[in-house]
Amino acid sequence: MPIRDREAVDRILPDAKQLFDLLDEVGGEGCYVFSLDPLQPGTTAYARFFNPTVGISEDPATGTAAGPLAAHLVAHGLAPPGVIKIEQGTALGRTSIIEVDVDAGSVSISGRGIVVASGALSI
Repeated sequence: MPIRDREAVDRILPDAKQLFDLLDEVGGEGCYVFSLDPLQPGTTAYARFFNPTVGISEDPATGTAAGPLAAHLVAHGLAPPGVIKIEQGTALGRTSIIEVDVDAGSVSISGRGIVVASGALSI
């Protein structure tokens, strides 16, 4: 969902219960919001992803949402084909840059990750 600017994106505080109910009603999984004024140099869009249907209040990096966003931006002339970088997670203090390569026939997603937590489960 396009939002006016980065500051408006950062002000979003979804009601998780209401968002869950709405997404459940329409068969959706989450809500991806973006603006076209990212903070990080070389990026095209600034985004946040709220996904209460799987217990994630906000995801700092969502390739399955960034890919369709990049394809949408190219299809509507808001970005040229090629590598498009999406900034996500900044509002959480966990800035992620998701790289999406969009050409006439395909969309591929890449990036780097770091381990932020680990553990073991013993039964």
